[in-house]
Amino acid sequence: MSNCESLANRFEKMAKNDGLLDVKFYVAGRELVTEQVCREVNRLYEALERGEAAELDFKDSYKS
Repeated sequence: MSNCESLANRFEKMAKNDGLLDVKFYVAGRELVTEQVCREVNRLYEALERGEAAELDFKDSYKS
């Protein structure tokens, strides 16, 4: 299965189970092949699933 097929399957599940409505990617800076973008997005989701994420607080906003 290609990276893009895998990502499409992931998004289908997210739409069904989590209410995902739309996904867009804006890629700039250098030319990338679609398969490369899909691979990197898959890697991002895999890292999130492994718990390799942390909330960032830049202390630059005012919250009530």
